[in-house]
Amino acid sequence: MDILILGGTSFFGKETARLLAENGHHVTVFSRRAPADGLPLDVAQSRGDRTVEADLVRMSTRTWDAVIDNICFSAEDAEKAVRVFSGRTGLYVFTSSASVYSLLQGASSPFREVQIEALPLKDGLKDTPYYKYARGKYEAERVYLSAAREKRFPVAIVRPPVVIGPGDPTLRAYSYWLRLGDGGPLILPNPAVSARYVFSRDLARAFELLVTGGDARGQAFNIGDSAVISLQDFVKLSARILHKEPELLFPDHGWLKAAGFDFAASPFSGAADFVVDISKAEKILSWRSSEMHAWLEETIGWFFLKYIGPMPGNYASRQKELELARKLKAERI
Repeated sequence: MDILILGGTSFFGKETARLLAENGHHVTVFSRRAPADGLPLDVAQSRGDRTVEADLVRMSTRTWDAVIDNICFSAEDAEKAVRVFSGRTGLYVFTSSASVYSLLQGASSPFREVQIEALPLKDGLKDTPYYKYARGKYEAERVYLSAAREKRFPVAIVRPPVVIGPGDPTLRAYSYWLRLGDGGPLILPNPAVSARYVFSRDLARAFELLVTGGDARGQAFNIGDSAVISLQDFVKLSARILHKEPELLFPDHGWLKAAGFDFAASPFSGAADFVVDISKAEKILSWRSSEMHAWLEETIGWFFLKYIGPMPGNYASRQKELELARKLKAERI
């Protein structure tokens, strides 16, 4: 198959390009970062800006069996893609996000694909980077699904939750592993909150299932790990892999807020469970994830042995966290 990946030069986009090339597909990646290191030599790389329609038009001078779009973040981006790739691809896979469920009035975990169509948006959504990102993905979905109904645009939508793996640029999971590594206490707000994550290489396999499997056009799929895990158990599993005995502290939210705790220090401490229902992907795509312990061990090893980038921004508050931990323990004596 001839496959174009929009945004295939980092993280799970790069994993997808590698996997598809290894399995005999002809892969082209398109990105502002191209040419990028770490891709097989037989993967073609084209430099361009996803937001510039002329650059996209250049990629539509030939037809593709599939296009995988990892870098569409708004309705405007989606409208460009529909104009440019209509009639130029057999399947267009849009990488959305499970964050779209957080926009819905009355949605509750586990989140199912049908909730997007069935439930209205919440009133008064917060003007934060998280909600702006989720709203952009939601509005892009509306454009693609409308085009699927009215113009037979061959779109399929993927809604992954938090993606974890080697090369993760968000450094969210690494935030916990650094704290485990330094041996100090970890403060975990909402430790019982449960989530479903997804391994970056598993997400790449899901893309391959979509482009090589049956007809997925007009459908959306949640893709995630087979296991649901609480934040506390995620940290404990990580600690076992690191051969650490963690000291975990669970102060209540009010105490932390009054003490000036930086909640960014625990990126996975949501206010409530965030679990996507993957039963549709399991049934239609025969989806199965890798075993969590194995992929966590691989990812933790990569970060401690190969990662050479900056510390997570939230690690700058580590000394204050340790001071708060000492204060909390003193109050409990």
